[in-house]
Amino acid sequence: MTTRRATALTTGLVLLAFVSASCSSSSADSRGTGTGDSTSTDVTSTTSADSTSTSSTSATTSSSATVAGTSTTLASTVPTTVPVGASIALREDGLGDALFGAEPEGVISYLRGLLGPPTSDSGWVSAPERTCPGTEVRNVLWGDLSLMFGDQSLVRSDARHFFEWSYGQAAGEVISPFGMTTPFPQRIGVGSTVTQLRTAYPTATIFAGDELVGPSASITVDLSAFISNTGPSGVVTSLEGGHGCGE
Repeated sequence: MTTRRATALTTGLVLLAFVSASCSSSSADSRGTGTGDSTSTDVTSTTSADSTSTSSTSATTSSSATVAGTSTTLASTVPTTVPVGASIALREDGLGDALFGAEPEGVISYLRGLLGPPTSDSGWVSAPERTCPGTEVRNVLWGDLSLMFGDQSLVRSDARHFFEWSYGQAAGEVISPFGMTTPFPQRIGVGSTVTQLRTAYPTATIFAGDELVGPSASITVDLSAFISNTGPSGVVTSLEGGHGCGE
């Protein structure tokens, strides 16, 4: 009897140990499954981040494509070239890099390089016939831009030289060479309003003109303009630099 009880007790202990081991293994598996779920969550999170990154990249690419498209559209509608005339300033002491008093052939060569051949060249002619000082003068034109050369002027009287320019009135529908203005920052040209002229040159004097000479503006001693009228909306019709013949 005692032996049977001992055997039963032993068997019970073995079974208890087996059950405990099984429970422990089950718990470990359960924890392992939890770890697996955690890993799965991390992967999902990573995938989500990658997806977001890809989406962001696509948006950036789309934005870049849109900007590029806009740039292309602008390039096809907005002029990218600057008028040749814009590089030659209408100065009170000359024209672009050509100053009054400079040797004629050098000035003509300079403008030929920018504007091409002259549209008209009088050659050297009698100054008195043009009511000009000295003995000889020469008038060279590039469209609506006129240059005067002579052997005597208020600039000098010892050699042939450049002494006056005028720009405007337009001989055709559009003035040529197009885009010429006084130097930056004033930039007054044919078509500028009287208001703009007064703003750019506050000391300019406006004249109403008479039957012989129309409305004009004395911008500086050696720079003047003719205007359509003296009102704020009047426009510049031509400009002159230097002192022309008969002055």
